[in-house]
Amino acid sequence: MEESLNYEELYNTLSDRYEVQGIITPKTKLIFILESPHVAEVKNGVPVAGPSGATMSKKLFGEGYGKPLGLLLQKQLEESKDRPSLDVVGLLNVCNIPMQKRPYEKQDIDNCNGFLDQLETIRTSNQKSHFKDENLNDIQNFILNKFRERLNALVDREVTIVPCGRFAQKFFKLANVSSEKWTVVEDVPHPSYNSWSRERYQSSVNKVIQELNRHKI
Repeated sequence: MEESLNYEELYNTLSDRYEVQGIITPKTKLIFILESPHVAEVKNGVPVAGPSGATMSKKLFGEGYGKPLGLLLQKQLEESKDRPSLDVVGLLNVCNIPMQKRPYEKQDIDNCNGFLDQLETIRTSNQKSHFKDENLNDIQNFILNKFRERLNALVDREVTIVPCGRFAQKFFKLANVSSEKWTVVEDVPHPSYNSWSRERYQSSVNKVIQELNRHKI
């Protein structure tokens, strides 16, 4: 299949089965930007639906909240109950399809192996804004432009933006979208591997919690 399709067509083909949209509502005030969906996210159809999401819930709402943040927000959308702490939280992925092979079925890996290798290279190259391989630049720019469109849709809203981890921080910087109405919390790690509890990140994580408390009133 790869021989007959360009990267945009491959992306769109995979999107039909693997795309995970963000969660942004009219009440959203605090937006976490993550990298891309993984196994739990594809299964449940929402960002941070696995262990990283559970880390976020515990840190934001207390140790009693063990359910992943994406699943909490999904349930809130279904029930529409008065929960200010959940109402204000939103989620965005930089890339709406997985950038690792594991979430994909074998047939799709076989059919799109080269393209998935390229996504993986981009995913693990947080220190690079430009590649020697122009194909990688083209794919990165394609992902970046899609992400930029989602950010541009928010420029008139008073929100707090939290890029989580080096990948999200890199793409947020490359997108070069800003607004006087935004507050951006920097240096927040990706919530994997319990990083939100590490001493070196407590100042940034505490700032996120302050923003949550400010917005949920």
